[in-house]
Amino acid sequence: MVHNPDTSQDSTDSSYSLGPSKASNEVNWHLPAESWDTHVHVFDPSYPYSPDRQYTPASALYDELLAFNDNLTVTDSPQNIVLVQPSPYGTDNSLILDLLRNHSYSQHDSLLRAIAVIDPENVTDQELHEMNALGVRGIRINTQGADSEEAAKELRRNITAAVERVKGFNNWKCQLLVSGVSWDCEHPAPGCDTAACLAYQVPPDIHDVVRDLPIPVIADHQGGMGGLTKLANGSADVTAQPGFSSLLALAKRGKVFVKISALYRSSKLTEGGYDDVEQLVRAFAQEVPQQLVWGSDWPHTGSNRSEATKYVPEPFRKVDDEAVSKNIRKWVGPEVWHQMTVVTPGEIYL
Repeated sequence: MVHNPDTSQDSTDSSYSLGPSKASNEVNWHLPAESWDTHVHVFDPSYPYSPDRQYTPASALYDELLAFNDNLTVTDSPQNIVLVQPSPYGTDNSLILDLLRNHSYSQHDSLLRAIAVIDPENVTDQELHEMNALGVRGIRINTQGADSEEAAKELRRNITAAVERVKGFNNWKCQLLVSGVSWDCEHPAPGCDTAACLAYQVPPDIHDVVRDLPIPVIADHQGGMGGLTKLANGSADVTAQPGFSSLLALAKRGKVFVKISALYRSSKLTEGGYDDVEQLVRAFAQEVPQQLVWGSDWPHTGSNRSEATKYVPEPFRKVDDEAVSKNIRKWVGPEVWHQMTVVTPGEIYL
């Protein structure tokens, strides 16, 4: 059941349309006490980046992260935080593990958790047990999906191999950064829109693998789905895009949690609160409210990236975090906002 705090301020519209919201523009958007930011990165240049990285980030230190999160909370109590291993560090989780070691619950009065990136063939059982003891609660597979049959097969192999190494740990998840179409299924199943997959002439991807995994999956950044500005052929229905029906079916079965985060990755807009993502967020909130979590995606990577400058520190995106938070809170309503920022993450990251 969705937990029900004060519902007097606004409510989620009964449709997915982008019509005027019933909510006031001055919603109470701040994060409640005991809330979680489930997706942040820390970049410390004193920890070496992988030579195979796709980009070099600017510095974003842990103290800066804490200051950012303090500005989002409704009280003086600090947020619970989930550090996500970013791709420039590859499988070297030293920074997030050191931050976990140095975190003191008695000092900070909050929980710090992490999602690691591993090499399933080389990570040792001892290393995995140490990660678990420190507060790691899952693994992340960094990929933007498969655009060929061979790439799709490799993605499925990577997921299966990584999960096999960590499936024995309590409350661990597999966090996936994939394109939206990757969720479409290999074999027809109820709720799976294989027609969309065929129409876009892409190979079947990860639906069946995720369905059969022994641990749940967290789908990063709206599961890779696009808002209205990213839909093909001027479509006005986000629920008809490839992968959406399959992802929703997996979430309804409890196999996937969808992370509402980094709205700019689902949008072609470059400022404001990314209004074109409203229909998508509303659809998730109405269909699978208990399967949602929220993340800020601080410090907002991905600005001015190119192969020619991948070893030059890139600036972070300029994001109006207040406008984004106000929009999400308005679109989902107070009950789901509380569920996705407090209740659900409080269960899956313990």
